[in-house]
Amino acid sequence: MATKNPQRVALGEALNRARLKAGLAASEVAAELGWYEGKVSRVESGVRAIARAEADKLADLYDLDEEGRKRLHLLADAARKKESPARVADFAQSYITMERAAVAVSYYAPDLVWGPMQHHDYARALLTWARTQDIEGSVADRIARRLLITRDEGPEVRLMLGEAAVWQQIGGPRTMRSQLELLLELGQLPNVRLRILPFTVGAHRLLGVPFTHLRLTSPDISRVYLEGQTHATYIADPDEVAVYVEDFESDWSTALDEEESATILRRHIGN
Repeated sequence: MATKNPQRVALGEALNRARLKAGLAASEVAAELGWYEGKVSRVESGVRAIARAEADKLADLYDLDEEGRKRLHLLADAARKKESPARVADFAQSYITMERAAVAVSYYAPDLVWGPMQHHDYARALLTWARTQDIEGSVADRIARRLLITRDEGPEVRLMLGEAAVWQQIGGPRTMRSQLELLLELGQLPNVRLRILPFTVGAHRLLGVPFTHLRLTSPDISRVYLEGQTHATYIADPDEVAVYVEDFESDWSTALDEEESATILRRHIGN
């Protein structure tokens, strides 16, 4: 099943709020813009994008102020962009789209390195057990995702891993050594911070809840992404997102700091 473009969803949500605030029915908007019956619903549900001229007409109709008009144009422009699909499950395509545009990423997992920071041998070992027909293509995709993270003016990345991620022998000792060396290298980047949550912490807020939080600014989007075997959950409600952000911050403050975490990695590399 195809997954909606998150920028289109954000555009639709903004237009729905603006229409309701203006006290207009969908049929009234369609009549004003000369749209066919049902187009308002398709736009507001994130199925359809709109042209720039349509954005202007809607801004006038909803009596948006200058800031509101500017935001609407940002959303409409982003919703029209087309990205080449990554070699991931359909339910993860929206996540990849947001990851490409993110200005900040917070990732937590107890036992798995984040995809863009996976060494190619580590990724290959994981994908051998995945339901993918193109392992080498998927490995290349993860390397390409890393280039987005490591580029100049890349997003601010905070990677929090459970200590199990250091011990789990994905691909065997040699592969794990390469993976830990890569984490050490990436942790030296100015936009990347890596912390390890040690076993000694015991119970903590995010225990059993791996997730990724993505923040975009053009347009302004904040999403929490949780992935399962057959589907993914995208959390957009600000109050719900705030719970994940608060719990991440709590565990981030409990985790070993960057230098202590690097020491753990070096110790495992040396063994």
